[in-house]
Amino acid sequence: MTNARCELVHEEHESEMPVCPVIDMHAHFGPLLLGPDYADKFDTARVCDMLRGLGVEKIFCLELLWGDEFDRLCRKLEASGGMVVPVGSVDVFKALEPGFEYLVRRTLEDFKSRGGVALKLWKNMTLAGERCFGRNLRLDDPHFEPIWSICGELHLPIVIHVADPPCFFRPITPENEHYTCLSQHPEWSFFRPGIFSFEEHMEMQEAVIRDHPGTTFVVAHVGSYAENLGRVSDWLVRYPNMYIDIAARLDQLGRQPYSAREFIVRHADRVLFGTDFEAWFPPARAAGFYHTHYRFLQTRDEYFDHPFPDMLGQWKICGLGLDAATLRKIYRDNARRAFGLAVG
Repeated sequence: MTNARCELVHEEHESEMPVCPVIDMHAHFGPLLLGPDYADKFDTARVCDMLRGLGVEKIFCLELLWGDEFDRLCRKLEASGGMVVPVGSVDVFKALEPGFEYLVRRTLEDFKSRGGVALKLWKNMTLAGERCFGRNLRLDDPHFEPIWSICGELHLPIVIHVADPPCFFRPITPENEHYTCLSQHPEWSFFRPGIFSFEEHMEMQEAVIRDHPGTTFVVAHVGSYAENLGRVSDWLVRYPNMYIDIAARLDQLGRQPYSAREFIVRHADRVLFGTDFEAWFPPARAAGFYHTHYRFLQTRDEYFDHPFPDMLGQWKICGLGLDAATLRKIYRDNARRAFGLAVG
């Protein structure tokens, strides 16, 4: 990465606002990214006031919580007045224990009875099983079956993060395009014995979606494979129960703007607006964060920073310049339909 000054003169819309109020369906207000002391790191009402000023009307808090800890999160978010939608999970590491199906049903029925709109699942299902099971389980392992089937029965969509970028499963060498990122954070690498390959993760992901047509899946981070929009497009054509979000993948989409624009327009009814916002962001960072997302989707600006330049790809991105009708679907309408949210 060079520190040389760029002399390119081009249009810049750094304070872009959305064409309509948005639903950000991928954010974090709890311990998954903020740590166990998350409640001390932000004031709920102040964060919501800030987000409203940035065009956000509703935001989902995706966390791996259930029971008392989920209740604690809900209490922390009460001051949002319903603006922050808490999305909890189920203890997947009890999958090998007797009664797991009953546990899943009890947890999900409880979520549903309290107005829950979705279930959150994470990559730890296939990447952290060694610590609990002595080995990693496949995503399509029969022991996880109750989750998929009961969510379908209860009409509870699943927001799932299956795998990180493919380079996170490759050797950390200068040939790895995320070499800078992984050199700084080697703990993010999954290139080690006992870990399913990226390709195996994609096969498992497709198998689960294919085999459960009655269950709605929102696959985070452009369906786990923003580097291969052709394959994600094929999945969206094959599986009408699959949606995707764009959270934390503007780096990938923005370096292939022609393909990304064509992809999003083609699947405009299945793409959801998500950002991976974290509630501890100070106002200046939050403003730049959201303005960059709107700039990427709405303008044809060229060669600007994506929201995570210090973490992901060390390259610039270009805007897509989507039309207003497509933007309204992505910003709000698709989330309302996928999660059964009330209009208004």
